Amino acid sequence: MLIQLNIKNFALIEEMTIDFSEGFNILSGETGAGKSIMIDAIDFVLGGKFSKSLIRTGEERTYVEALFTIENDSIKKILEELDIEYDDIVIVSRESHQNGKNLIKINGKSFITSQLRKLGCKLLDIHGQHQNADLLQRATHIVQLDDFIGESIYDIIKKFTFEKEKLLEVQDKIKRIEGNEDREKLLDYLKFQIEDIEKAKLKENEEENLKEEYNILANAEKINNALLSAHNLLNNNEEFTVINSLSKVLHELSSIENHFEKIKSNKESIEGAFYTLEECSREIRDMAEEIVFDNDALEKVNSRIYEINQYKKKYAPSIPEILEYHEKIKREYDEIINSEKIIKELKEKELIIINKMKEISLKLHEIRSKKAKELQENILSELKFVGLEKSRMEIRVEIKDNFNERGFDEVTFFISTNPGEPLMPLEKVLSGGELSRIMLALKCVFAEKDKIPTLIFDEIDTGISGAVAQRVGEKMYQLSNTHQIICITHLPQIAVLSDYHYFVMKKVNNNKTFTEIKVLLKEEKEIEISKMLSGDEVTEATLNNVREMIKLSDLKKIEIKNK
Repeated sequence: MLIQLNIKNFALIEEMTIDFSEGFNILSGETGAGKSIMIDAIDFVLGGKFSKSLIRTGEERTYVEALFTIENDSIKKILEELDIEYDDIVIVSRESHQNGKNLIKINGKSFITSQLRKLGCKLLDIHGQHQNADLLQRATHIVQLDDFIGESIYDIIKKFTFEKEKLLEVQDKIKRIEGNEDREKLLDYLKFQIEDIEKAKLKENEEENLKEEYNILANAEKINNALLSAHNLLNNNEEFTVINSLSKVLHELSSIENHFEKIKSNKESIEGAFYTLEECSREIRDMAEEIVFDNDALEKVNSRIYEINQYKKKYAPSIPEILEYHEKIKREYDEIINSEKIIKELKEKELIIINKMKEISLKLHEIRSKKAKELQENILSELKFVGLEKSRMEIRVEIKDNFNERGFDEVTFFISTNPGEPLMPLEKVLSGGELSRIMLALKCVFAEKDKIPTLIFDEIDTGISGAVAQRVGEKMYQLSNTHQIICITHLPQIAVLSDYHYFVMKKVNNNKTFTEIKVLLKEEKEIEISKMLSGDEVTEATLNNVREMIKLSDLKKIEIKNK
């Protein structure tokens, strides 16, 4: 859950630290005080969209830091995937500058925005107008249903995805082969390249061997002179050569080794050196005889190196890459030559894969159709609780001709909130009050499935009041027994149920506007809720009414906890 939020130079906020607690947290305050700004700051630090206009006027950068406790294995899994060390706390920070620089850190390690979002969606869920719009999109309905079903369906979706990727690969190959309009020209071109490379008779390590041979031939005279000189120094007809000298040393030491035991090891070492030098001398002599300057051979080698370089310019930077390219164009050539046969085989393969995909998709359809009924009953139960007891709902799972990322199914949520009215797609719901409650009902159903520890509700109370507002508040309090709930509200029926009440205020100092926040004490909470009821004029009667509301809400909270 979110335990602390640190904000610097974000919109109207100069600097602010907010400590959050578990349970039901309420944020209230006058319109424009900055309640939604804090939600924007939370969204920003978890990878949300950012505009430079959110940097406080006159400042160069904004900074937001959020501290979360680690609540479940799904968070740990993401941290491990991102190679992030952790204990019990995750610290996420994001810093953005006017010049466009963006710095993201998770437990002190730098990341990019996409990686941050991957973690952020497991830590916290913001339920507001933008998110409502996402839920209204038909494309998300299949995702919602699949998330409700859980891991069992995702195992089958993986099988479908595997077949789908195979199909796309086959279809791409068919398209590529069929798409060769200039078939003859292409064939001629490929044939020329194949024959050209084959004509060169390139060998894998040829270039290295040629360079070595060129180096020897180019320096033959120098090498020959050095080898002969070395051989002469080691072993010639003069009296004092290295080998002759060592031979004499050995003769002298042999004459005393029976009388002087200690000299034997030295004599053996010198003897070994003597035989080694003799062998080296012979090899040097043989090499000297082999090294002969040959201008024709040098020219031949030079010409071959030049030829190879020309091929490298035409086809690839190295001989192995040229040979690899040669194999590739040979396959391409064969494909075109045998295109009719290959296309026939590919289309047969395509049909087999499609049939396999349909088989898997049918299993998906059966599971979804069965679970859709369960989901719609759960949603209707939640709708009844928040005052939409006359609602009808149907989750339609229809098999389509074309496949999508999750099979051949299209899932659509249909609803009617008034008797006598026909079922309409969810996106046709126009009433703000009804929409807020429908979205809350969906969130309540999915909350236990997604296991996200913190839920934020922004403007959940749009278009509701009275008994309905009380029901909505009770439902959110019920959620707060298993999740941390942070809710922005203007309604006293919801505020009285809070475990912690935060008051957001706006102040002007030296012609500058500042947003501040404080946790209300019991008496301050009573006054704030009184203002929600009757405006700035707080009477004793209003205060007594609020105290009674809080007393009754405390009893209701105990009742909800004991259910």
